[in-house]
Amino acid sequence: MKSLGITIAILLVWSAGILSSCSPVSTPAAEPAPPTVEPTESPLSATEEPSPSPLPEDITPEFVQATEIPFEPVKQPAAPPHFTEGDKVPFESIHMINETDGWMIGSSYVFTTRDGGQSWKEATPPQPIEDGTLAQVYGIFPDEETAWVVYSLDLTGTVDGADNTYLQIPPEASVWSTFDAGETWIASPPLMHEVYGDATWAEFAAVDDTTGWMMVRGVYIGAGTHYVAQLFQTVDGVTWIPIPDGDVGVDYTGMVFADDEIGWLAWKTTGAYAAAPPEVAMTSDGGYNWDVMDLPPPDDAPGLFSQYEYCEPYQPNLLSARSIRLLVACFDYDDPPKEYTSYLYASDDAGENWQIYPLPDKVNASGYTLFFFDAENCLLLGRDIYRSEDGGETWDLIKTVNWDGQFSFVDDQTGWAIARNGDELALVQTTNGGETWSNIVPVAMK
Repeated sequence: MKSLGITIAILLVWSAGILSSCSPVSTPAAEPAPPTVEPTESPLSATEEPSPSPLPEDITPEFVQATEIPFEPVKQPAAPPHFTEGDKVPFESIHMINETDGWMIGSSYVFTTRDGGQSWKEATPPQPIEDGTLAQVYGIFPDEETAWVVYSLDLTGTVDGADNTYLQIPPEASVWSTFDAGETWIASPPLMHEVYGDATWAEFAAVDDTTGWMMVRGVYIGAGTHYVAQLFQTVDGVTWIPIPDGDVGVDYTGMVFADDEIGWLAWKTTGAYAAAPPEVAMTSDGGYNWDVMDLPPPDDAPGLFSQYEYCEPYQPNLLSARSIRLLVACFDYDDPPKEYTSYLYASDDAGENWQIYPLPDKVNASGYTLFFFDAENCLLLGRDIYRSEDGGETWDLIKTVNWDGQFSFVDDQTGWAIARNGDELALVQTTNGGETWSNIVPVAMK
């Protein structure tokens, strides 16, 4: 293996996703830039300074250990509600924890549900945002009580019209943490990140309610498309420490961790400069050092990686620290591609050996979401929805839909999706593994 002598910086998030070793896990399909959606209500405004409320004494010592800078964590109440009971609420991404409890992000706002997504209570951090400023939340939700979110803002003004406004995470931004389902929030010390670009955003990974990673990412255009990133870690759920030397200038497509030490990264190239094998990387020390490995071509297509301009890995899923499943898509440079083929890669020995299974002909894996629920049962979700009961060796088509989805599944039968078809948007749910979907109209509750 090659050594990646760096600290590499993920929300995520199309994601759905929370990220642990033995529970249903999927990382959202990565995008080169974060979504920019104008809020349906006026953006948050600066609120009155809340009265400080110190954290419980049993939590405070961990914060002191996590950073060399003295930091006194202070609880602040959530922002005043922006929606009255019965109002329709905005929605862009959903992250369910179980059949009843979950989280949703809609533009500048954060919501929780306790009834499977029918009604939503606003739980937005008290982030001060000037009137008229566009904002977007990026976050992860380890359980029904815990969330970490960070804001990107319109720092540069309108670029090429309102529809192309680029949002950025300010260098001095804080990550907001809650441990009581959004009743109160704690602002981390300023990140002082060093990521720049036309747009910047964040992607997360978590293994429990105190241990996680955040990759602050940026993209800019200049003689091609260029990516930058910086990786941060928390071990107390509140303070975020940068891991040194965290950028290799690639377009990450997934970040997952099995525990506080073992993690995996996947990325794609930023241009068809030369055909090359797809790569992934594994860390055994929490992200401080990474071993890079080339993925082998399938036995039935030894020349695959030289046949296509792009052969890229996507959607890493972990069954354990050493057992990984991911997708590889090979395609041409057209948008959408005219020619493509895709495979499932599976390893149970940390990448020493790989089992490679072809995916259905209609699948371009770069646009699909993979969920493994155990070693045998998995779903492959796009406009064509497939199920496998033999670990991905064979696939059955169970449904074709006319929308693109951001999916969140809590088991192999129960899932939700933010469904998009052009300008139309809907929240839908399945209770039979994607065979049928029912519409939900999400409304605000007190």
